[in-house]
Amino acid sequence: MSPDQSGDMQMCPPARAPRSADAIEKDFLDLMRSGIPADIARDKFERLWDETNALAASWMMTDRGRPYIALLKRMHSAFAGHYLRDAG
Repeated sequence: MSPDQSGDMQMCPPARAPRSADAIEKDFLDLMRSGIPADIARDKFERLWDETNALAASWMMTDRGRPYIALLKRMHSAFAGHYLRDAG
């Protein structure tokens, strides 16, 4: 019996297309304006960072990776500046 005929095989959802750097940056800017507590913001930041970093790594040394690398730099500076100020 082939795998597609087996009733026991679970169907995997189709892979989601990678988001653009602009779409991720929009979510990041929304996070920075949100005013949510720092611990929740850090968790959301980590998820956005991981998504951006994975895409940057997968397209390293190509033109497609450049917007993600630039976004990582902007995210690091903005988040650290905003939340380190609030921690003190």
